[in-house]
Amino acid sequence: MTNRNKTKPDTPAVHIPPPVIVTVLLLAGLGADYYLKTGFGAAAGGLKYFGIGLCIFGFVIALWCAVLYRKAKTSILPHTKDSNMIETGPFARSRNPIYLSMLIVFVGVCFIADAPAAMLFAIPTYLALRYYVIAREEAYLTRRFGDEYISYRSRVRRWI
Repeated sequence: MTNRNKTKPDTPAVHIPPPVIVTVLLLAGLGADYYLKTGFGAAAGGLKYFGIGLCIFGFVIALWCAVLYRKAKTSILPHTKDSNMIETGPFARSRNPIYLSMLIVFVGVCFIADAPAAMLFAIPTYLALRYYVIAREEAYLTRRFGDEYISYRSRVRRWI
């Protein structure tokens, strides 16, 4: 038997991309809502516009974050090594503004689709992001940036 001592790069080890997690759970929720035939009732029309606003807001936050990642010359992908920390823009208010924006878009789509049952799937989506993605990223960032990240973590909340 051969013993291979391969050195793996230190990364957050998030193997399922967060957008895939969010999309799969959103589609599952929309599917459940389709079969349950729920709806928001008389408020549905106004909620569609609110949902559009939420989606626009979520996409703007995500785009802003993408621009900051590019300026910082670090990867936005959670399975790769980070070269720099970002503490400006949305990152000054939330340690996870991209995941927050994904949840905002998730809820917005539920309003647009008139799918209240699908909105319940935001709970497992949040839990998957929090305990599968963010927990790994926080452990990695603590190893990678040490006191700098610990200080940032003490100043900025995880979500909002």
